[in-house]
Amino acid sequence: MDADTREELQAVVAARRELGQEHEEHLIHGFLERIEKEIDRRVDERLATAGPRRRRGSVLHPGTLGVCIPIIAIAGGIGHLPGLIVAFAALAIVFVYAEHSR
Repeated sequence: MDADTREELQAVVAARRELGQEHEEHLIHGFLERIEKEIDRRVDERLATAGPRRRRGSVLHPGTLGVCIPIIAIAGGIGHLPGLIVAFAALAIVFVYAEHSR
């Protein structure tokens, strides 16, 4: 606990002793509000210094098409419709896995 917080807490306890239990809830509520604001300030400060998080690009890019087109062409030429179905299903599984593993 830093010195300012410790002093503030001691002041709240001293005020509670002077004012009595009828003011305890108000004193505690005020102290907790100040602590909450300080926490929010520190979190905002850390987020500001961390900067925005950059999202990496998708696995679907022009180079991917360079691989997919020959696979689909060969699958369609050799396996016809069943070959195309298997090729598309396999490519879909690979892309879904690649996106989720990033």
